[in-house]
Amino acid sequence: MKTKYQFKQIFACLLSGFIWTACNNDERELDKGSTPLELNVNHSSVVLEQKNDYADALVFQWTTGTNYGTGASIEYTFQIDRAGGNFAHPVSYDMGKGVYELKYTTKDLNDLLLNQLNGSPGTKLDLEARIVAKINDASIDAPDRASCTLQATPYKAVSSTLYLIGDASPNGWSAGDATEMNPVSSEPGGFIWTGILSAGELKFITTLGEFLPSYNQGNSEHQLFYRDNDDQPDDKFRIESAGGYQIKLNLLSLSIAITPATGPKYDMIYFVGSFTNWSFEPMMQDKSNPFIFRLGREMNWNGGGEFKFGTAAGNWDNMYHPTIPDAPYTHTEVTQDDSGDRKWLMHENECNEAYKMALDITEGTESFTMHLFIPYPMIYMVGDATPNGWDVGNATPMIEVEGDPYTFLWTGNLNTGEMKFSCDRQGDWGGAWFLAYENGLVPDGEEQQMAFSAKGDGGNDRKWKITAAGNYTIVLDQLREVVSIVKN
Repeated sequence: MKTKYQFKQIFACLLSGFIWTACNNDERELDKGSTPLELNVNHSSVVLEQKNDYADALVFQWTTGTNYGTGASIEYTFQIDRAGGNFAHPVSYDMGKGVYELKYTTKDLNDLLLNQLNGSPGTKLDLEARIVAKINDASIDAPDRASCTLQATPYKAVSSTLYLIGDASPNGWSAGDATEMNPVSSEPGGFIWTGILSAGELKFITTLGEFLPSYNQGNSEHQLFYRDNDDQPDDKFRIESAGGYQIKLNLLSLSIAITPATGPKYDMIYFVGSFTNWSFEPMMQDKSNPFIFRLGREMNWNGGGEFKFGTAAGNWDNMYHPTIPDAPYTHTEVTQDDSGDRKWLMHENECNEAYKMALDITEGTESFTMHLFIPYPMIYMVGDATPNGWDVGNATPMIEVEGDPYTFLWTGNLNTGEMKFSCDRQGDWGGAWFLAYENGLVPDGEEQQMAFSAKGDGGNDRKWKITAAGNYTIVLDQLREVVSIVKN
């Protein structure tokens, strides 16, 4: 029979065991044995290629090492440096406890070699890696270390941006206003674009405002040629007839396919949210790219701040929404599924301002952009159809509609000829413009969509054509990007 004292002894032992276990979970790992710390890598030499960006290039693995029977936990730090650097300025990663592996994808390793270890594309780099094991016990004076050597050769990455340019493209030959293509996230070097092309020529540039480097037509209509100086051939791709096209290309394989494209899945998209009291507000389909839907409006706070996009009036199925819940309005990634009711969310301090938004529903590259819009204080008319002709410094001003900073009005006589609208009357023909969505567009007496160019007209010089002189009334809404030119 156990005495009361014996029960107290048992309870004390159980309690001390519980305390030991709690300490063990936090700082103790019992005996790790006497196996020395060792670091290994799956390749002693690797030549990186961008086509393998998402594959594992190097895998480092290490043994647990020993805690010398102290029962103390071990924390690991991985370091990599150029050989001979004695780890004076290594790239370090705090791996924590219980982790015995580190992987680099091809892209991550290439970025490390070029941007952190000062490597050069195509040049082999001698490296040294090591694992540092810190034993959490005051009686252990210094951490254990193990190292290995290897070699790696980085590549020069192709451009991560690409733009469509030419008289066949939506924005003409203006390098500063070229049409951006969408990168294909699952395909290194891949880009895709779908939209309306005119009959004419096109090529591709990598940087806005710069004609070089460019990608031109190579030996066939299915090949790209990388052009980086003016002495090289400037052959362009030819579009024989206007229409909808899909352009898909890869800068690594230098391959391209330009094919007629079917239209978008929907001819109408609706803005839906607390800003509309959850009614369906139609957006404007872009005349130059029917896959893009635009809307300019004041986002007045009414206690909600949420929105998403519908595909049929009053229908809550098949909606476009962000990839994360409560996404900021700057979040660009879009999905169309019924896996959750995710919405964009604006805060009160972001509201009560005007914004312009665009939803691109091109399948596989869906995206959303939205930005604050500050109205221009004046809009001017320029062209031989207008009273002051092509003298941009003396362009004809319109009159702001009282109480509406976005809408401008003008009534007067127009000549036969061409016209467009300047937002800031820059004497060098730079600045911002509202242009016709196609050159030579004849006003039909109804609202017509405009194209906004923030960087000057350049090769993107599409004008309205006035075919009959007379008295006209013009109403231009710079927020909604529409204009009506009506003969009185």
